[in-house]
Amino acid sequence: MNDLQIDYFMAVATNLSFTRTSEELFVSQPAISRQISQLEKELGARLFVRNNQKTELTEVGRLYFELFSRYKADLINTKIEADRILGKKKGMMRVGFLEGWDLFGIIPPMIERFNSDYPDTEVVINCCGVKELTTSLLNDTLDIVVTMNNSLTPFSEFSTTEVAEISKILLFSSSHPLAGRKNLTLRSFSDDVFIAPWEIVDKMIVDTITSYTRPYGFIPKVRFVKNHESTITCVRNNMGVAILDEWVWAKNADDLMWIPFKAKDSVSIARMSARESAPVLAMENILRDVIEEQEKHRNTKL
Repeated sequence: MNDLQIDYFMAVATNLSFTRTSEELFVSQPAISRQISQLEKELGARLFVRNNQKTELTEVGRLYFELFSRYKADLINTKIEADRILGKKKGMMRVGFLEGWDLFGIIPPMIERFNSDYPDTEVVINCCGVKELTTSLLNDTLDIVVTMNNSLTPFSEFSTTEVAEISKILLFSSSHPLAGRKNLTLRSFSDDVFIAPWEIVDKMIVDTITSYTRPYGFIPKVRFVKNHESTITCVRNNMGVAILDEWVWAKNADDLMWIPFKAKDSVSIARMSARESAPVLAMENILRDVIEEQEKHRNTKL
């Protein structure tokens, strides 16, 4: 048994898909299957059941998922404590944010406050999609993340703190035929294609977008693209419209326009429940305070 086998197992267990894990990790599907088969052989038990293109954890697989989650968390905490005992001065705090957000009002004060208490710890930032954020937490490649709360609810391993409620907007190109018209609503765009990143669970995002448009009297046509950057590129080139968060940086672009509508989502900070080292808890508190201050400032300006 080795860490590579465990990492592949954890990723597939999170995605419940060998194909998506292969695409996320840029590793061939046969290579992932081979490592997991070796792990199953060593453990003497099947970890996954695959029926009709559906992948599920076996009962034993769920036991090992919980075990490896604790192992990963304990290993990181032990390394942190070992570094403290050995007097190593340079640590690292890895923070993840949902890709596409305008974070200028959050990251600078976050780093300044954290470095005030932990001057010898480097803060590293990664921005990625919701699936990669949760996978990175489980695989211990991120220490703490800020993301949409609804993407965290399936994971009992996470400790979450809700920090903001943000509105949704409809983003469209300034060259769209409706650009410049007054009193636009979601209904005005009922004939458009709604672009969305497929790395979010497909059915979930279709159901979510439909829940936004149904009060306006239509079911949207949804087209999936690879990621958030692809979504913005399609909208920018008038290939469709997109429902996004009001934190998205793209709404300030000169060639894009947006309208608000009545829908909100919650933003939460998340970390592994087992990871309660002082630096991680300190970063959690700092993020909560900075985001709450930023939201209070933004609401004052509105």
